[in-house]
Amino acid sequence: MTKLDERPTKHPLRNMTSLVVQTSFLGDMVLTTPLIAELAARGPVDVVATPASSGLLANNPDVRRVIVYDKRKSARGLRGFLRIARDLRAGRPDAVYLAQGSMRSAALALATGVSVRVGFATSAGRVLYSRAIPYRRDLHHAARLWQLAAPDREPGAEQMRPRLYPGAEEHAAVDALLGASRDDRPLVALAPGSVWATKRWPYY
Repeated sequence: MTKLDERPTKHPLRNMTSLVVQTSFLGDMVLTTPLIAELAARGPVDVVATPASSGLLANNPDVRRVIVYDKRKSARGLRGFLRIARDLRAGRPDAVYLAQGSMRSAALALATGVSVRVGFATSAGRVLYSRAIPYRRDLHHAARLWQLAAPDREPGAEQMRPRLYPGAEEHAAVDALLGASRDDRPLVALAPGSVWATKRWPYY
């Protein structure tokens, strides 16, 4: 398998509207931004996100629309599910890319009526996909997600780079944090906890 250079992938499909479903954690959304950028080179991209991760896409120029899927509140139950499905159909996507592989996400993709539904062959919802892409355990997860758009290629380093676009509020918060430091000593940030036990430091 040959690595690409740093240029966007050439693709025969142009003016193609893509829908990306990513309802996992914040870090997963960050790692999905290279996939979003790749699809944006082909046409408009809408993204289904959780309330927690939707803010990461607020200023992203590669995203046309963010659809917040709050399955525990506003989109709870069958009625909420169908409402979100109608909203997604209104965007008239040509293809759905399942960056999150649950059966619920796959059912949501199916409910849009879109015939092209792409996800990993190892996902729980794979029976509802029209294309099941091999899950490459030898690749970084950002590269795996990128391959949903180009399964026969591997991304270059620049293509795998996360895309984050902080706004004025985020810049002000960082400036305030750094301004609180009274000297030139370096700051060290630790994140010892996690929802997943495999990501936690020992004893936390």
